Amino acid sequence: MDLSMRVSPEDLQVIDDDLKALEESTRSLKRSRNALAPISRVSPEIRGIIFSFLPSPKEYEELHTGRRQDDLAWLYVSHVCHDWRRILLNQPRFWSRIDFTTLTLAGATQVLSRSKVAPLELEANLSDVYWSRSRKDAFGKQLVAHISHTSRLSITANSTTLKMIFDKLVFPAPVLESLSVIVENISSGVVRTHAKTVLPTALFDGAAPRLSRLELHRCNISWTSPLLKNLRILELRSLSGPARPSPEEWLNAMDQMLQLETLIAYSATPSPRDTNVPESTLVITHNSLTQLHLAATASDCTFALAHLILPSLSKVRIDVTSESPKGDDVRALIPYFSRNAHGPQDAEPLQSILINGEPFLTEIVAWTVPDADAEVQDLETLISAAGSARAVFTATGGIWRHGTKMKILDATLAALPLGSLKTLSARNAFRFPERLWLAHAPRWPLIESVRLVDSPARESFASALLKDTPPEGPLFPALTKLSLLDTAFDGSDARDLQVVLAVRIEQGVPLKAVNAWAWILSDSVVRLLGEMVADVQGGKIHLSRAPRSWPTLTFGCRDSDIIGGPFEASDDSGEDEDDFDVED
Repeated sequence: MDLSMRVSPEDLQVIDDDLKALEESTRSLKRSRNALAPISRVSPEIRGIIFSFLPSPKEYEELHTGRRQDDLAWLYVSHVCHDWRRILLNQPRFWSRIDFTTLTLAGATQVLSRSKVAPLELEANLSDVYWSRSRKDAFGKQLVAHISHTSRLSITANSTTLKMIFDKLVFPAPVLESLSVIVENISSGVVRTHAKTVLPTALFDGAAPRLSRLELHRCNISWTSPLLKNLRILELRSLSGPARPSPEEWLNAMDQMLQLETLIAYSATPSPRDTNVPESTLVITHNSLTQLHLAATASDCTFALAHLILPSLSKVRIDVTSESPKGDDVRALIPYFSRNAHGPQDAEPLQSILINGEPFLTEIVAWTVPDADAEVQDLETLISAAGSARAVFTATGGIWRHGTKMKILDATLAALPLGSLKTLSARNAFRFPERLWLAHAPRWPLIESVRLVDSPARESFASALLKDTPPEGPLFPALTKLSLLDTAFDGSDARDLQVVLAVRIEQGVPLKAVNAWAWILSDSVVRLLGEMVADVQGGKIHLSRAPRSWPTLTFGCRDSDIIGGPFEASDDSGEDEDDFDVED
């Protein structure tokens, strides 16, 4: 081969031109072939609408997968073919959801240019250490430039950065529908919550006529702000100090927010101890509010509920901290919680309930459908099930005396309309007294299934069933299924359970099923129990997978987590936890 031969540039250019022509021809043939596909017969406008369903809401993505959604994941569709790419590149709404946290400034600028004047959904977490001052300034300028067509805005930042941004946002936001502000003051890796951040009165020049959702975390707002007027959803978390409204301010604001459908307030309602409340204080009938979640001291929640009439309420959750050793403040709240836990607006009665207790915690979750309590196995399922509950009540008290928790539990169960209960789950880590079962069982004649989570609940329940049959008949006459979830089980427990089953047979109300989900039942135990019950199951949850501690909505409140420690300020430490008067 003669290596001395040289190839001229003209020869190479001829070959390159031929290759380019072949590639163009190939692309043209592929487009012609794609044009014959059935989906290509659908107009670009219709396909654009179909593609618009691709980005799922972030809340849905995180709830079902545990992973944060990639806002630009839908771009993979543009890689399918030239026609699809052209549709996506020319549809501004596909570029309207922008997370400045994950995009570079140049990338965000490019996306904004493609969005044109489509309503924008903007999100940014400026508390990250990688946000330089220049980047924050650039974000602020972009926000000001596009606030006129921003429909959703979510900002997480420290107090200083938020003030800088708020000071620039003095122009109207005519299409803004949702605003979320989270204050994160991070110093040396530690979140500081003492700094106060307030939405300025000049924000958006007070003009955001379509604002319907406002979420503020560790951020205050004036209760006379015009931003509150048209809200449908208001979420206020961790407000304290001067931000707490006076009773008059709060009631006047609630009287102006008559379109409000959801109110979530963590320490954001008035503290009546700070102001003398006149006897003629306004009581508001709020016809649109359907969901209410209050978290504060018991006295604060009592004041709020006492001054609200909510005829459309479909969900209520009250989380309170007690400041009374005897729990008097919680018991004063119970009638108002009961009034809102169920009413004539509900199509179905309360049919299932979960009762949970720690030494300084009482927790009740109630649903209008049976077996909803059976879904709870761990913290994740508890949170999910509580989200669908009709009523949730949790009370904690670091200085409660012995017996206070049971008095609160007894008063709450007595106040709630539970005559239609069909399923019940109970767990009590300290002691679940037999007399509580005896006091309330006659009011629950329709209960078909009882699920007992731990040994104290199981033992007291069995003891109550073994009592002499009352004149009106046996307890729980409709009970057919008993589920036992605790792992402490041996031969003596099996014999005790056999005695209970025998007594139920003698009373003429035999059980049909026993589910010992956390137990590995031996064949002899299965035969022993099978002589009295048709359906005996066990071992569905392996011992190694059984929860070490049953979850609570207060995230496992324990003695060490409560200010004051166990039994502080108690002057009768010898009182038994079981010693309470059901008529108290």
